[in-house]
Amino acid sequence: MIDSHAHLVTDDIKNYPPSPPAGTPEPDLANAMTVERLLQEMDRNGVDKAVLVQRGSIYGFDSSYVCDSAWRYPTRLAAVCSIDATAEDCAERVRYWTEARGAVGIRLMELVKGMNISWLDSPLARTVWRAALERDIPVCVHFFPWNRTEGLTRLRDILTEMPDLTVVIDHFAAIKSDAGPPDHGVDDLLARVADFAGVTVKFTTIPLGRLQEAGIDAHPIVERVAELFGPERMMWGSDITQSLGTYEHMAALGRGAVANLPPAAQRDILIGTARRVYGRNWN
Repeated sequence: MIDSHAHLVTDDIKNYPPSPPAGTPEPDLANAMTVERLLQEMDRNGVDKAVLVQRGSIYGFDSSYVCDSAWRYPTRLAAVCSIDATAEDCAERVRYWTEARGAVGIRLMELVKGMNISWLDSPLARTVWRAALERDIPVCVHFFPWNRTEGLTRLRDILTEMPDLTVVIDHFAAIKSDAGPPDHGVDDLLARVADFAGVTVKFTTIPLGRLQEAGIDAHPIVERVAELFGPERMMWGSDITQSLGTYEHMAALGRGAVANLPPAAQRDILIGTARRVYGRNWN
């Protein structure tokens, strides 16, 4: 397996001081998911490689720890950095983190609830999208239920302007996955961005864990999304440190969610898509 969404937290506050956004609690570092611990968990659970996604709620836009960790273990790890698309130098930060620091992808999201969604598509933010397009860098976006409609609508506008972008939408794009058959929350908003071949959807413990807690079978939801995107445009990620539960539990949820699909589709979702999108430095 390849884990496409692993968050790290280190107790080395001297070299990697936490910098949570305003109003965000300070992190509990007593049981930090360091890179060394993550690799041990991966080894125990049959996960060969992982994409380290910057934990913005702890480190803000300083992606040093994920980038340094990927640099230390380049055959197993890759880094996705967070970009502040409201900063005047945001396009330059894309160049810095991807060229000088080795990140293989960038991520845009709301760090503080209620932010104006101009972080996604303002004239300044579009310089980030163009910088990613010029460098063939995938852009990961995270929408919440409260900004999903506006976010997916604006994302389609961006894709219409820049159709060759590679985009990864986190957490099943916040679909209402408990909505039931036949569509399980897959709606026209998601279908309209799925029309673009460079768009991939990621699912993690966030939707899978909620479905499990509600006693809802995840298989038909995964199958419905696969009908829309194709398994070659889907990937699994743990969301470790952000979601509750052990790494063993998360890996088991990922495997179980695709168990009803054909073996080739399972390989795409659990391995192939993440390798294609993020594995440019892996053998």
